[in-house]
Amino acid sequence: MADAWQTYSYEFKGGLVTNLSPYQQGFQTPGSAGILRNFEPSIFGGYRRVEGYSKFDSSVVPNAGVIRGIHKYNNQVYAVRGNDLFRSSGSGWTQISDNSTYNSASVTIGGSGKVRFLKYDFDGTEKLMLVDETGKPYRFNGTTFEQLSSLPSDVSGASFVVNFKNHLVFGNGKKIIFSAPYTDNDLTIANGGGIINVTDTITGLIVFRDQLIIFSESSINILNGSSVADFQLKPVSRDLGCVAEDTIQEIGGDVIFLGPDGLRLFSATDKIGDFNLAAVSKTIQAEVLDLVSSSPNGFTSTVIREKSQYRIFGFNTGFTNDAAKGIAATQLEEGMAFNDLRGFNAFVTYSEYDGRTEFIYFGAADGYIYRMEQGNSLDGAVIPATFATPFIPLGDPKVRKTIYKGTTYLDTDGELELSYTLKFDFDQPNTVQPNSTVLLNDGGSSFTYGNGTFGTSTFGGKQQTVYEVQTIGSGFTVSVVYETVGTNVDATFTIDAATLQYITNARR
Repeated sequence: MADAWQTYSYEFKGGLVTNLSPYQQGFQTPGSAGILRNFEPSIFGGYRRVEGYSKFDSSVVPNAGVIRGIHKYNNQVYAVRGNDLFRSSGSGWTQISDNSTYNSASVTIGGSGKVRFLKYDFDGTEKLMLVDETGKPYRFNGTTFEQLSSLPSDVSGASFVVNFKNHLVFGNGKKIIFSAPYTDNDLTIANGGGIINVTDTITGLIVFRDQLIIFSESSINILNGSSVADFQLKPVSRDLGCVAEDTIQEIGGDVIFLGPDGLRLFSATDKIGDFNLAAVSKTIQAEVLDLVSSSPNGFTSTVIREKSQYRIFGFNTGFTNDAAKGIAATQLEEGMAFNDLRGFNAFVTYSEYDGRTEFIYFGAADGYIYRMEQGNSLDGAVIPATFATPFIPLGDPKVRKTIYKGTTYLDTDGELELSYTLKFDFDQPNTVQPNSTVLLNDGGSSFTYGNGTFGTSTFGGKQQTVYEVQTIGSGFTVSVVYETVGTNVDATFTIDAATLQYITNARR
């Protein structure tokens, strides 16, 4: 005899999990995701479809090749493409390098790799410093663009530059070269400049908690002190480093980076002067390895501070925009929650707050600068998004269940077209699978779908749109799959929670 109606309720939280079998995941973390592509764990709960991006300037940056570097300075965006520096306020690009207005002599940027910027102010005038991994650094003060050719050869080919204790610090190979205090063109020891050697090639620098963290390929060091008189190099790790340039970011009082075994957090401990190097991406290790193997042309990363989110993008010159891969990590109270990203073909990134507005830019192989967190499309293209729950046993995995109704709690900013699909028993071919149902929202509070009903309710303190799908399917485990469909550009929406109503049948 069949049992009475039962209801299974679950909140969506935990993010993408792929280190468990579908069976284990359904038992242990039913609110997590087996697929979470272009959905992100929200700091307010649930899984939110990611926002899109649009062109910062409708004009392509002149020259050919990828965008090599981006920075925002004096309310304008600066970009390097080819061997030239350009700027724009959003209505066309002006060349800065090799332009008699800004250069007394011809100045072109060397190499073909990334160009990294630093904004600094030692004398009341904010300036830009650029390093191109090839030649000596460049300086721009808003009026004059020049290469600092008088600097010693030690700094030639520097890949990184930061401002630490009013010294410019350059990372070049296995050397840390620092300027005299409050200067950008004096590296002499007599005036307070100098060189510090580290054991292996530097992959990034970041100033963190009043210390300079020096990441290398297989080691991490800290530079303490305020000047050449008391600078001290302290090793943190001799067998773990950052394996990929431009993956180092500060987020939520920690520093995140890509290590040889995945993403790690560099965190201060309660013990003064001590640090912890925690591995945080074990739940998505397969995705991290896939990102690394599919990104032969390097990585870039950014932080979306309003969302407490870190994003890392792999770059492959063979990828089209829609095939480009990335991973997002959102810092929640219970730890990092992850999701996949697709369609963000970023080679370089830049982010900052200007007043209360956060600006996040990326440059791609097509020569355009894009601004993230803008709109509901990928520069006009539909954002493909999929969320699939694990296969949930609904209690006893040896008892067959027949599901008659599914209810989803969702909030949306406007029009929406979303498919709802039940998949039973790990989607085995010998199990009859019900058809998908398309959920439509016209931008108001009403939804239409099959023979379902709709309304509003409060769930977890939120005012929600509630919609129910009448469906019949039977199995021992079930996964619910939500997927954007059609060619319409959907509004951003969040899927918060769901229930399944079912009866149990005989044990197998």
